[in-house]
Amino acid sequence: MRKKLVKNALVLSAGILIGLQQQVIAQTNYKQSPESYITIAGTSTLHEWTMSSSSPQLVAAIETGAEGGVKEVKSLVLMVQSQSLKSANKGMDKNAYSALKVDKYKSISFSMSSSAIQNNVIKCLGDLNIAGVTKQVSVDATCTMKGDKSSLLCTGSKALKMSDYKVEAPSFMFGTVRTGDEITISFNIELIPNKK
Repeated sequence: MRKKLVKNALVLSAGILIGLQQQVIAQTNYKQSPESYITIAGTSTLHEWTMSSSSPQLVAAIETGAEGGVKEVKSLVLMVQSQSLKSANKGMDKNAYSALKVDKYKSISFSMSSSAIQNNVIKCLGDLNIAGVTKQVSVDATCTMKGDKSSLLCTGSKALKMSDYKVEAPSFMFGTVRTGDEITISFNIELIPNKK
């Protein structure tokens, strides 16, 4: 009888430990929420400009701890349809789409190859593809667990040169206004569990 009780206690203890481990680290597949957006900002000979997309597409597998912090990013792919980017000037949009060669390359994408985490900052290394040109870049994202303890808010920015991706800086107003070569891509993406 005593041996049986000891055996049962051991089995129960093992079950509790396994349960605790599963609570401490859990991998979740995430996607973006409808509130997510990406902005590209730059300068021109006339004024600063921005183009924004409210429909980025992101899929990520992330391990989080019981306290809500990100433990590891297993995978991450972000894609933005080029023609979803809009500015306040339709003429500039048209020229930007031409510069991005949207007839041949429909989207801008980033595919993570590795990551490191320090506090709430995820340092991602991966391939960024713009207008058919792919370059390896590093991107820092600050990710915090929201109050619901199920979604993450990730924000950050990356400065680039369009010429590095063989993109000719677009112009508008019949060429009288030209944009600068340097741009900054900023993102504000809420990750929610993908229950599919």
